[in-house]
Amino acid sequence: MNTLMVARSLPDDLPAILEATRSVGVFNDEEVRTVDELFQGYLKDPAVSGYNFLSCRDGATLLGFACWGPTALSQGATDLYWICTAQGAQGRGVAAALFAAVEEAVRAIGRWLIVIWTSSRSEYAPARRFYLRMGCALQTQITDFYARGEDLCVYVKRIE
Repeated sequence: MNTLMVARSLPDDLPAILEATRSVGVFNDEEVRTVDELFQGYLKDPAVSGYNFLSCRDGATLLGFACWGPTALSQGATDLYWICTAQGAQGRGVAAALFAAVEEAVRAIGRWLIVIWTSSRSEYAPARRFYLRMGCALQTQITDFYARGEDLCVYVKRIE
């Protein structure tokens, strides 16, 4: 039985969030530190930092998280900065549950676009397929954005 629950992340979630980020095997140390920094901003004040975190749990076990926030200087756009499912929890619908919760939160604050930046590297192919399954469209791809041979792929989901 699937007992996934998504709610605002709690301060005590940080160690499990960082462990989930590391477990995927895609993110480097700098990216893991970035998750930590964004979470610190969220804890201080999501409205000021612009970062909101949601955690997905099965009982007391954190299975994944999402980080999102309103895009500065835009009335309708929202950035989905991170969506991550711990390695051992993949294939259980965690990312889909988190994405649905982000959509609901975006709608609740009166915004209508979710914008996602991701890499063209082969390790990110599952993420790119996931965004397409969630109804996102590839809006643009900028060649050599992150590094030579690593493009920026920008996906957008319109919330109705």
